Amino acid sequence: MATSSVPELDEELRLRLGRRFGSAIDAWFDALPAVLGDLGERWEIEWGTLIQRGSMSVVIRCRTADGRPAVLKASPERGRVAHEAAALARWKTIHVPAVLAVDERVGALLIEAVEPGTPLVESAAYPRLERLVALLTSLHEYGVPDPLYPPVTDHIAYLFDSGRKNYERKPDIAELIPPELYARGRHLAMRLAADAAPTVLLHGDLTPVNVLDGGAGRGLVAIDPAPCLGDPAFDAIDLVLWRAEDVETIAVRAEQLARGIGADAGRLLDWCSAFAGMAALEIAEASDGAHEQVEPLVALASRA
Repeated sequence: MATSSVPELDEELRLRLGRRFGSAIDAWFDALPAVLGDLGERWEIEWGTLIQRGSMSVVIRCRTADGRPAVLKASPERGRVAHEAAALARWKTIHVPAVLAVDERVGALLIEAVEPGTPLVESAAYPRLERLVALLTSLHEYGVPDPLYPPVTDHIAYLFDSGRKNYERKPDIAELIPPELYARGRHLAMRLAADAAPTVLLHGDLTPVNVLDGGAGRGLVAIDPAPCLGDPAFDAIDLVLWRAEDVETIAVRAEQLARGIGADAGRLLDWCSAFAGMAALEIAEASDGAHEQVEPLVALASRA
């Protein structure tokens, strides 16, 4: 039996998910404490604290009956949780967390906690190349590209459609990242996806937020996949663009990482060009003083 109460699902959490899902989240959110209470009883977990991160799910630290640290995720996007659970279970690598339990009916997933688990986005330094290569190659070599997963073209369309909402939230950023530039990136991304070969099971959302430090022995660990099928270079985009101070840095990273994962460097740089406008838009929407971070991305996006 669960030996603690479900943590309070506070207003900060409701607002963050509401930003993604709108008012449609309210009924699901109101019913969630009871759903979590039932899961706690059935899965025999002791509740810990909320992890206030992400916009798709409620994420809570917990422990299993045998004292194992774990993390529970619950999301209104039940289909996404089901795909995530299936992909994680079929990746036979230490570079993803183990699945402990899943309930597709309520959109809940219980996974092992990664230790120390510091997200890459909170790291002070850019990771060593060999750690990134180990992560990417393990995901692509040990994943099963089941045809049930959508093609990366579907995921690209979703990402670009969602990203356009940043223009609605902060119209002034259209002067910094013109919508025409954003549209050119989408066109290039679709063109790259259409002629991709070979096709692998992609993580699909390999951002610095979704890469955790698993310690010296385990290396980097990928969480929160949005599994889809496509070009291996797609998964490297956000890792190449992250905290790059100029276009030259992006080009050097693309060259080195492509060599490490057996991809074409020019093609990886094209992928980065296609998504640079989106990355710039996200940074500009989140912060008013982000011009220095945005400028190299806009310059790269202009090449699309």
